[in-house]
Amino acid sequence: MTGFLDVLADHARHAPNAPALIDPVGEYTYAELWTAIEEHAAALRALGVAPGDRVVTALAPGAPHLAALFGVMAAGAVAVPLNIRLAPPEAYAFLAPLRPAQLLAAEPATELAARLGCGLATLPSAGAAGPLTDRMSLTVVTPAPSSPPPSSPASSSSASSSPAFRDESAAMIIGTGGTTGEPKGATWTHSALYQYAASCQAQMEIRRTDVELYFSPFFHIAVATIVFATLFAGGTAWLLPRFDEAAVLDALATGRPTRLFGAPTALVRLLEHPGFGAEHGASIRRVLFGSTASVPAFPGRLRAAFPRAHLITGYGATEFGAVARVRSWEQEDGVDRGLGRPVPGVSIRIVDDAGHDVPRGGVGEVLVRAPWQMSGYWARPEQTRATAVDGAIRSGDLGWLDEDGFLHLAGRAKDMVISGGENVFPIEVENVIARHPQVHQVAVFGVDDPLWGERVEAAVVPHPGGGVDPDGLREHCRAALAGYKVPRRFHVLDALPVTPAMKVDKRALREVTRDA
Repeated sequence: MTGFLDVLADHARHAPNAPALIDPVGEYTYAELWTAIEEHAAALRALGVAPGDRVVTALAPGAPHLAALFGVMAAGAVAVPLNIRLAPPEAYAFLAPLRPAQLLAAEPATELAARLGCGLATLPSAGAAGPLTDRMSLTVVTPAPSSPPPSSPASSSSASSSPAFRDESAAMIIGTGGTTGEPKGATWTHSALYQYAASCQAQMEIRRTDVELYFSPFFHIAVATIVFATLFAGGTAWLLPRFDEAAVLDALATGRPTRLFGAPTALVRLLEHPGFGAEHGASIRRVLFGSTASVPAFPGRLRAAFPRAHLITGYGATEFGAVARVRSWEQEDGVDRGLGRPVPGVSIRIVDDAGHDVPRGGVGEVLVRAPWQMSGYWARPEQTRATAVDGAIRSGDLGWLDEDGFLHLAGRAKDMVISGGENVFPIEVENVIARHPQVHQVAVFGVDDPLWGERVEAAVVPHPGGGVDPDGLREHCRAALAGYKVPRRFHVLDALPVTPAMKVDKRALREVTRDA
């Protein structure tokens, strides 16, 4: 099987001058990208990085970071993009089981590298304008304990002589579990990344003429879903270092981007920016949204803002990527088709606690089998055995399949509230509250209660300049929900706390509202 990196090499050979990457300070062709990948792989080998070694990239999204990830893979090592917003103890807790050999950072992270016992090198020119190879120049801060003295990268073999990019060896580790507990490293192989990029390119209808505007993190599965798939198609990835409304608007105003991806939280902020106008949506033909649940009116707002675009959403997770898709043209009859049907090659089952299929329409855990799913959690065999069952992945999500085979979610199993012995699915309550005209955003969660075991509470954000009447919200809920599902308390906030991936952080939300 051809590997993902082989596809990039083929693009560089067949269309060397085609645009591959754009970031705030540079634009690069496929030939320039592949040259940077090869030189970076050689530089890593010169530092003593060996096949199978884990190499952590603690860099902001941009052309140098992406080429560094590919360079690590080309060297036969395993790329580990790090959430650079983690506090040092959090970063150590995630990285320690991985036992990395090398840490690549924009600024010296000597304390973390020393604690991990790995080498440390910086990319001091990553944010400067210039050739991509110059931006990726490495400065060794701390040699790896077991590495040989640095040698000239030119003396090392080229990337083409490294282990084949088409086997079942590990290529990338992506952190998961950050909002519910200590992150684990989901391991993706070279062949898995190839198959996944091919699936995403086909299911999201990406063309080689497309320009994808991307402002999400690199430590999230979205980097493979969006950026890798765009490059697989021979398209162009426009990379922003973070979500910034003004920077996104500037990019859209050029008329070059044809595709846009973001979590609903980010896209709502974009649409509500006072500078957003009709010209910003004129060139966009596809909008993909996901990563977290959205309120029912959200797709309509996207259609109004991007009138030429088809909308795409779906279902996925770090462990298996995007495995269900639904597009706006499939819902023109007004029927709710949830998060879509499984994409070709994927099997989705709904099972009970014993692993048996529940009747169609019944709620149970979503069980996924995909050709490209993770091979396991790195160095965490117990968690792998608990999650990977008979070749399928237990998602931890609760959902159901309707009579036409479309997947609908009821929420995370860990988020389900058991109040007085009754199960309450937060997403059901959120959907009801979101229909209230005073509510802009909502999150429902459970808190410990001495009488009921848990009680339902809700945090709501009013529309800008408006307010929310908790008593009115309570009556609104009582008209549509059983009494035990109605939140006992409503917390009115200026904003919902979110993770770096722009998901609502319910763990932080409980902390924020604990003493309210």
